[in-house]
Amino acid sequence: MAKYDQQWYSNFYGRYLGAFVMIVLVITNVIFYACQMIFGSALTYSGALITDNVYNEGEWYRLLSATFLHADISHLLSNMLGLFFLGGLVEISVGHLGFFFIYVLSGVGGNALSMLYENIANIDRYSLGASGGVYGLVGAILVLSINERIKAQKEGRPAGNLLYRGLFVVVFMVLAGLSEQGINNSAHIGGLVIGIIVCSIIVLLLGKRVKAMDI
Repeated sequence: MAKYDQQWYSNFYGRYLGAFVMIVLVITNVIFYACQMIFGSALTYSGALITDNVYNEGEWYRLLSATFLHADISHLLSNMLGLFFLGGLVEISVGHLGFFFIYVLSGVGGNALSMLYENIANIDRYSLGASGGVYGLVGAILVLSINERIKAQKEGRPAGNLLYRGLFVVVFMVLAGLSEQGINNSAHIGGLVIGIIVCSIIVLLLGKRVKAMDI
């Protein structure tokens, strides 16, 4: 049977139904966006990442709330596609709790590093979106690809081209962010780095319980 036949696609995408944390997060983001449409800019402003408000007003919740808000429907759709496809792979590989920590810590950590950059560069802006968490998943994909290659070499089986696919995802996502204007790339890079660190720790803790990806 050819790998990429109808049965393969059915099995592959069917597994995503078991990634319920990812599904809950996608639904939550959609609900937040619907609330933005209902309540207008007041909700967006109250939850967006504004460095001055975090430092001067102590509104640290913005580090998290900003990850559930989006500028427009295209912004939401692009992030939710990344969360669905990348998040499903990561959750299947490292489990529900591991995926949750990678995504949330990458989103919050990416925003924190963005604030640090804004202070250093004396930039005054506000930002929002799930991109930091999504880029954290990109970092996790890279770590899991490397881990699978190492396991294959230890077991004496063909390593395949999973690592190259993982590297392609990283390069593509980083270049895509850099090519667009008005993008908070500091949050993207911060999320990517946090995702790599957190996923590496989780892989070390789980050991052989990490499941191989199929991309």
